[in-house]
Amino acid sequence: MTYIRETCGCCDCVKQCGALDIVFVIDSSESVGLSNFTLEKNFVINTISRLGSMASDPKSPTGTRVGVVQFSHEGTFEAIGLDDASINSMSSFKTAVKKLQWIAGGTFTPSALKFAYDSLIRNSKRARAKVSVVVVTDGRFDPRDDDSQLRYLCNDPNVVVNAIGIGDMFDKKHDSETLLSIACNNKNRTTEMKQYTDLVADNFIEKMETVLCPDPIIKCPALPCETDLDVAPCVGRPVDLVFLLDGSERLGMENFDHALKFVQMVANTLTIAKTRSDQKGVRLALIEFGKESENQVAFPLTHDQKGIASGLSSLRYLDVSSAVGPAVFKTINEIMGKGATRKTRRGAEVSFVFITDGFTNITNLDEAASAMRREQIVSTVIATGSDMDEDVLIKLAMGDRNAIFKGPKFSDLLQPSLFNQFIRWVC
Repeated sequence: MTYIRETCGCCDCVKQCGALDIVFVIDSSESVGLSNFTLEKNFVINTISRLGSMASDPKSPTGTRVGVVQFSHEGTFEAIGLDDASINSMSSFKTAVKKLQWIAGGTFTPSALKFAYDSLIRNSKRARAKVSVVVVTDGRFDPRDDDSQLRYLCNDPNVVVNAIGIGDMFDKKHDSETLLSIACNNKNRTTEMKQYTDLVADNFIEKMETVLCPDPIIKCPALPCETDLDVAPCVGRPVDLVFLLDGSERLGMENFDHALKFVQMVANTLTIAKTRSDQKGVRLALIEFGKESENQVAFPLTHDQKGIASGLSSLRYLDVSSAVGPAVFKTINEIMGKGATRKTRRGAEVSFVFITDGFTNITNLDEAASAMRREQIVSTVIATGSDMDEDVLIKLAMGDRNAIFKGPKFSDLLQPSLFNQFIRWVC
């Protein structure tokens, strides 16, 4: 099922899925890695975004409620409850999911499934609600855990379990038998993937949309549009955000100026870290890339608003051909740094934002994408115009089409609707 968003007056139509309780159980063990854990969170957010409006009151007998359990070794499970009164909108749900931090320990999958049922489902499920559980893991678990609990969710006939197994960051094959046990021996409820980027692929998100909400009702409310952000962006966690601006002649001076204004707007909107080592808030950096050896750093990772403004005002438009691969390596080596010279904050989500139409020298592009994965980097792409190289954009976004923001012209990204969508995405 493909859900096409329509417009009624000013506002988007919304999808209603009836009384639906969804619990995601996501693997936060060391073998998953920070980048893949972020993809798991994006999968959760992207899937729920497709399902329309959430229940405004968790005690309501109707509407969609969502819970999340992240698990690693024993005693480290963390949850967003189905009946959490603070989760009453997509914005509040997304904020809660984004705040989940990678645990990076062992893998106690059976215990996590028991925890999910006992803590989120048993006493909070609604009488007429369909309960769906989506488990994301590499399939293996610590042998010290109780394997009899793999089928714990199967003891309740009103709970439907979908198990997704993914080869982890060390490319080890997941355990298919374990997946089958989690899914109550229903092979149709298991999905095997080779890499975590497949989680956020459009076709798989559409599949999950159909699985979780097969018969939606579409309604168009007569409500005024909201253009203001309703969440405080990037408050509770550290984010190091690096812009990579394509300075090729295709961009043009006018769009170059728009791009700089866009970055300044981002700096003015996000909650900036108070100090260099602050474990909350955002630090920004910007590099403009041209030919292989022609790159300019407007400003390195910083929390200094004056330094950001000064770097933007003095940045020169290169107006040459461009090569994105070398720019990625330069950014990793010099702006992020490595080892003792590491410049990103401990535990920070490192996010690259590419501003390009994709028409760039693609030498070493695959190697650059692999390097981003190794460094646990989350990527977003901003592309404008009618002529784009989709294949390059997808590679830069590491397979996640939802991470690509497009506009007919660059000035559109300065408008509240698209700009706020971008801010919500990176935060």
